[in-house]
Order: sequence, then C-alpha cells, then structure tokens
Amino acid sequence: MDSILIVDDNRQVLEQLNLLLTNAGYHVGFIPRADFMFERLAKEPFDLLLLDINLPGKSGIERLQEIKRHPLHQDLPVVMITGEDERDTLARCFELGASDYIRKPINEVALLSRIRSAITSRRYVEQRLRLESQKALQSKLRMLSGQMNPHFIFNALASVQAYVMTNDNEKAIAYLSEFAGLMRRNLENSMRPFISMSEELDFITTYLELERMRFKGSFAYEIRLYVSDPEELMIPPMLLQPYLENAIVHGLRRSAQPGLLVLEVSENEDCIRCIITDNGIGRAAAGRLYPGAHQSIAMSNIEARLEILNMDERSSGFNVTVDDLVTGGKAAGTKVTICLPKDLH
Repeated sequence: MDSILIVDDNRQVLEQLNLLLTNAGYHVGFIPRADFMFERLAKEPFDLLLLDINLPGKSGIERLQEIKRHPLHQDLPVVMITGEDERDTLARCFELGASDYIRKPINEVALLSRIRSAITSRRYVEQRLRLESQKALQSKLRMLSGQMNPHFIFNALASVQAYVMTNDNEKAIAYLSEFAGLMRRNLENSMRPFISMSEELDFITTYLELERMRFKGSFAYEIRLYVSDPEELMIPPMLLQPYLENAIVHGLRRSAQPGLLVLEVSENEDCIRCIITDNGIGRAAAGRLYPGAHQSIAMSNIEARLEILNMDERSSGFNVTVDDLVTGGKAAGTKVTICLPKDLH
C-alpha cells in the first residue's frame, strides 16, 4: 500500500484529503505544521508528500527546498497544494524539484491522477537506477572473475615447470592433460555469474587432485556434502578455490605432519555453509615465515568479489569468518566458514 504524508494547516483540506485518499486505498499521514515534517519522515517511510505552499512560518517553497537538500528524502516526490494561480510561483516549485501541483478547491479526479503519476514515475526511476547498478556490479564481478584465470594459470604452469626441470616428462604430461580440462571448465564457468554447487565441487575435486600431485601427496583431502540437491544450489564460480589454495600453500605445505584438508558443505533454510578446515601450521606461524608478505592476489580478489556481491540486493548475505584452531595450547590449523545466500539465480 502506497503511503502519503500531507502537510497543510487547513483542517478542512486535511479532512477532505484524508477521506479521499483513504478511500482510494492509500495509507495517509498528516501534520498541520511543517516544523515536524522531518521528524515524521524519520519515523515512517512515505511514497509521496503533499505540501501546501501557504504554510505559517516558513512557506511550502522553503520546505520544498529543505526536502530536496536532505540526503535521505531528496528523492521523495512532492506534489504542491496551492490556492494561487501565479505562474512564477509554480515555475519556482518545479525548478526546486516538485513533481506536480494541485489547486484548491481540490478536484478529486485530478488529484488522484497526479498522485498516481508521481508515484509511478518515482518507481520507474528507482527501477532504472537499480538495473543500471546491477549491470555495473555484474561488470565488476566479471572483471574480477576474469582476473582469477591468469593467477590460476601462473601457479599451474609453475608446477609443470618443476616437472620439466626434474625430467619427469610423464608426470608433466599427465598434469598438463588434467590442467587443460580444468582450465576449459574454469573459462566456461567464468562467463556465468553463478554455477551449481555440483559443478563447483567437480571443479574443486580436480583442482585438489592437481595440488596433491604438485606437492607430491603431502596432504589428503575430504569433501563432505550434506545438501539435498547440489544441482539446484547456486554459487559464484571460483569462490571456494582461493580459500583451499590458501590452506594448502600457507598451512599444509609447511606442516611437518601429514596434512588433512576438509571441505564440508551443508544447508539450512536461509543459507549454504561451506567450512574449510586444515591441520596446517596456522596463520601466526605462516605470518612468521612470510613476515613482509602481502595478501595474495587471489584472496584480495575474492574479498573484492564478496564486497560487490553484498552490494547487490539480489545476492546480499555473503559472510566469511576465519578461526585459528588450537589443541593443547598449540596451533592446530585454520577454519574458514563461508556463508552464502540460498536463493541465488
């Protein structure tokens, strides 16, 4: 139900407008003095303001100026109520941003028509701005997603180089074969804003196998899936891989004990929860090994992607927490929890 706030010091006009607009299906609020206008607007959202020009104290034109300068209410449509027939006054109202005007005595048909027009125009502008904002956000996401490919390729080619340098051509060929398939899927996925959880987990499995080959089987991994239909759950591509890579390179790679990496995916009514746990050396020890290291490109990229996704009202609700695991007073690895909205499409 659209809501309208009326500001007019004439009680008969207030009663007439209240009855007319209520019968027309609008929610109506009214105040006789504009001194309380912003206080009322702060308490309750309104879709349109009916503002009398001839108010006591500051005129309706001055109040209109205040509205259009206010950062929270400057987009509120304002229809002026006037008993005057002066073109200069009305022209001034339009210059200041009034959507329309209605003359006293009030014509009911004209009033309802102009109110509908003002509210519809505002909704149209809001929709256009929302669509433009969504397009801009999607462009930024595609750019950031595209940046993951060179980073990912660089790391993989470094592994191939290591095999070649040790004359292990058989493993180099096997690695390149798996890597080619992985890159093909990665490039295909990067063209889509969301992919199914099933597709993401297939990609992750191949990626983890390549990393095990790269680090000579120094860690094991498990993928635990507790969701009803992974084909129906949607997720941004390459969202989990940077966190898994971070766990392998900075946690498990430097550990003296056999490494274990666990990815657990579950769901509830509101969200998908992805928990990545490793038994590596922990963040503090990794920081000591690389005291001057900057945050990786992949992690900086993923944080930027999550920030942009949360700016889009259609996909807001992404959240990431990182916890240090401790056993017997000693670092026992890292736990990353990623929460995603469940209704992505």
